[in-house]
Amino acid sequence: MESSSQNPKIVDSHVHVFPNLIRPDLIGKLPIAGPLGRLRAKARELWTPLSSSMHYSQTVLRHLPESARQKLDELSGVAPILGLFIESTASDLVQAMDRAGVDSAWVIAHPPLISNEFVMTLCERNPRLHPVVNIPKNTPRPATQLKSFVKHGAKLLKIHPAADGLPPESPFYKKLLKTASDLGIPVIIHTGCIHSHLLYKTPEFACAELFTPWFKEYAQTRFILAHMNFHQPHIAFDLAEEHLNLYMDTSWQPAEVIGESVRRLGAERILFGSDWPFIGGNLDVGLARIRDCVNSGTLNAEQSKLILGENAIKLLTKI
Repeated sequence: MESSSQNPKIVDSHVHVFPNLIRPDLIGKLPIAGPLGRLRAKARELWTPLSSSMHYSQTVLRHLPESARQKLDELSGVAPILGLFIESTASDLVQAMDRAGVDSAWVIAHPPLISNEFVMTLCERNPRLHPVVNIPKNTPRPATQLKSFVKHGAKLLKIHPAADGLPPESPFYKKLLKTASDLGIPVIIHTGCIHSHLLYKTPEFACAELFTPWFKEYAQTRFILAHMNFHQPHIAFDLAEEHLNLYMDTSWQPAEVIGESVRRLGAERILFGSDWPFIGGNLDVGLARIRDCVNSGTLNAEQSKLILGENAIKLLTKI
């Protein structure tokens, strides 16, 4: 699925970039720089088939009994961390985008691991990347901070109650939502209860139905339900049928769920997203799932264009 001036734009609406876990400014001056770089590339080559199989097996977990799924969720929280040592940096992302034919990406901050300042600077230097900020829960003046980031180029706000450990009714989120509404920027919400306490302080705070009051109070704000509520996408679809200001990305969902989202909601509110670099091979796997939908007839060519990039571009041009 290569990109060219004749082909539709492909936008990944959900990626993360980590500061270099291996300091290239130091290693580049050492004799082992060449061998280390080759070792990292070889590790990535070996990791890709394994990580791709993990992507496909992940979609089966939702069909297991709740007790078994929770235990596997906890174990699976370790896998993303291992892959970050071989694929997670800005240069890794650009290489992955080039290989997959992805034109641009929304880079989401996740303080303190991925600071807003890091993401803002990275996107300022690379016009293919668009910054999404995430205001830490201990920020004393969150509204002022968000306004400042938007003034300097931030395109969207990410809210992650499961990682913050704050309930959706927190006054902190009310301040952010009011500001985002006033600024007219979309809000991405991490949705889907993944029982990994290694990754999330309170996994239960990601259940999509908990955010229903937000969708009603801020009916003019465009919300993006990241991951389609993960194990329970049907709940996300129910909500989106009721609230027309809801969008969702395709990350971690198999082709049949993506097809079902279009059948129930139409293609205009579905965004391609990969959640790169977690587990690895995300871009290729995610694009293959859209391609599978087209090949099976659950998506037509025009619908795939909307999902792959046109919807994301329209969202940003409305700001």
